[in-house]
Amino acid sequence: MKNASKIGYILLIGVVLGAFTSCTKEVSGEFNAYPNNPLNDTVWATTLKATDAVNIMINELMPATERFTINLEASESEIKVGKADSCLITFGRGIFTSIENGVVTPVKPEGSAVVQVFWIKRTGDLIKSMRSTKSSNVLTELGVGLFVSVTKDGKELSIANGEKYRVRVIETGSAPKNTMRKFNAVESNPAPASNVTDPNFNWVPDSDASVINFYWPPNKPPYYDMSLTALRWASAQREVDINTSSKCRLTAYFGTNYTNKNTNVFAYYTKQKTVVKLDFDYASRTFRTDMLPVGAEIKIVSLTKIGNNYYLGEKETSSLSSGSIVKIIPEKITLEKLQAYLDEI
Repeated sequence: MKNASKIGYILLIGVVLGAFTSCTKEVSGEFNAYPNNPLNDTVWATTLKATDAVNIMINELMPATERFTINLEASESEIKVGKADSCLITFGRGIFTSIENGVVTPVKPEGSAVVQVFWIKRTGDLIKSMRSTKSSNVLTELGVGLFVSVTKDGKELSIANGEKYRVRVIETGSAPKNTMRKFNAVESNPAPASNVTDPNFNWVPDSDASVINFYWPPNKPPYYDMSLTALRWASAQREVDINTSSKCRLTAYFGTNYTNKNTNVFAYYTKQKTVVKLDFDYASRTFRTDMLPVGAEIKIVSLTKIGNNYYLGEKETSSLSSGSIVKIIPEKITLEKLQAYLDEI
């Protein structure tokens, strides 16, 4: 009887410990039912809403734009973004217009205007802003990128036809490449704020197809030197030279708790600023891309927001093979640590 009692006691302890473990277990590859918790939503959507977590996480991941005030009456206004004068933006007098109801009106060179800038320095900045480096179906490598917005009296301005402004900027983490060209962005209409996911966003080559020149200041590394004719998104990029026939499909899948409503998935090159956002495939409940070539050295990163919590997933491959299928098991992470992680990519 004593032995039987001991066995019963041990079994009871095992049940209690098992229950405790199941209650404290975080999201994994297996489905867990969490009462009154958004983790219970495991249903995929055929189309995504602007209010889905996958679309609103950009608001928390992207840093605020840097703000400057320029004098429209000055013959020239220069702003310095970041530290050590590593990004210089120069506006001339009388180059702005406003567009309202399709009517273009020159802006009088009077008073002041507010300039907002988001500087894409590294791969992590592209992921924060939910933007790939591709132009339609062509993969690109980014040197630098900028979002530049100018407003006066609360109205967003444009650059007048035939006018331009100057950007001189250092490439972070690498020497500038002498084969970079200017790219602009096609956006939704009306164009959303910089920290809003835009499903219609696409990089397009500038009409000026010449390579970008360098600016050589004394005792400093060379800058990209760009004359730009449009505000908002602009970049120095070049096409990634790959044979179309060498492209392969990369597929990523997750546990049940991770859906296309709460998870963004990216694949990026480990040795250059080339990023692809994986599309969701509703039928197979997976994420995939056909943009990458066989043999690419990439890392896959997933960002998930469930309720108020974030989850980070990672998978690295030194040589992508044809038809690669990977399972990603994210782990819970604070927003602050997630932002710090993206700052290091």
